[in-house]
Amino acid sequence: MREEEMDMTVSLLSESFAESMMMATSYVKLLEFLVKNYLIERREMMPHNATLLGVYRENGEEGFELAGTVELTFDRKGANANPPTPTPPKNSPYICNMAVRKPLRRRGIGWHLLKAGEELITKMSSSREVHLHCRMIDEGPFNMYTKAGYSVVKTDSILTLLTLQRRRHLMRKELHVSEDASELDIPNDQFTKLADVYK
Repeated sequence: MREEEMDMTVSLLSESFAESMMMATSYVKLLEFLVKNYLIERREMMPHNATLLGVYRENGEEGFELAGTVELTFDRKGANANPPTPTPPKNSPYICNMAVRKPLRRRGIGWHLLKAGEELITKMSSSREVHLHCRMIDEGPFNMYTKAGYSVVKTDSILTLLTLQRRRHLMRKELHVSEDASELDIPNDQFTKLADVYK
């Protein structure tokens, strides 16, 4: 994420968080303020973390729209000071804050963001063990992560509900190193579209 792309990323994450927490739209502006401050802090941690953006282009169009985003942490120095529970290992790469714009869901964008994130982790981290969280109620993302090779390591206690939060699974995957883009399980025509993620 470049600095000039921050506002559109803030909007996407704020709308996604408001939707997932079933908050009134009047709270989106407050969320935008909080998310922007969070992203500014996280940018200062680079190159120990990164926020990737996925773009969507209609065939033949020059312009693009933000389709989705995902945040990556590569090592202990980039780890979030207050990660969600169950707590992932601080020295392990971590994937979080994945969001896809509502009108563009169910097109494989989340899958492509996940795979691009994993590829970048293999280039930026010596650890091959990667973790992420998935809320127990999120069946679609859970199925995607399972299909991608993630397995549940630990699940929040039912007492988490007392803090008005949804219970989460901590999931883990062992990444293999691939020098060949064709091994990433991304169709060739889609892989070229992901080049913008790294810019």
